[in-house]
Amino acid sequence: MSKLLEKAEERLRDQGGRMTNQRRLLFSILDTLGEHPTAEELLLLAHQQDPELNLSTVYRTLRWLESENLVSSRVFAEERRQERFDPALPTEHHHFMCTNCKAVIEFDSELFGVIKDHFQDENSAKVVTGSIVLYGLCSDCHHRVIFKGSKLKAD
Repeated sequence: MSKLLEKAEERLRDQGGRMTNQRRLLFSILDTLGEHPTAEELLLLAHQQDPELNLSTVYRTLRWLESENLVSSRVFAEERRQERFDPALPTEHHHFMCTNCKAVIEFDSELFGVIKDHFQDENSAKVVTGSIVLYGLCSDCHHRVIFKGSKLKAD
């Protein structure tokens, strides 16, 4: 059983809720996908197994998971600025988004602690959590780039 599914089942039991087939399907997709899907992308994947599932059920499930700290949502600087969801990891992690192919790469960095400490010292604040998002070209896209004047174009 997947970690997300296991934790979600436990929380539902504690709250007197029930594990429906649609919830189980969404939890399973989220846990195994390894990407940062939008609600709409989750719905498309889930429709392959359950065409009756609707977008409002996907959003309700994602909001519940988020309230339980089992998934986190991020809005990356994309044209449509859609929320993307990923299973919450036990530690802070950060993201890189390719501006060409939209791939999202997760990474950890001990340097975030330095940034956090600096911000707290400079602003007399207490940082509880945070996330850094870097934008640029992933390795694959970077290798395909052809420079033409001051503009970047992909092959």
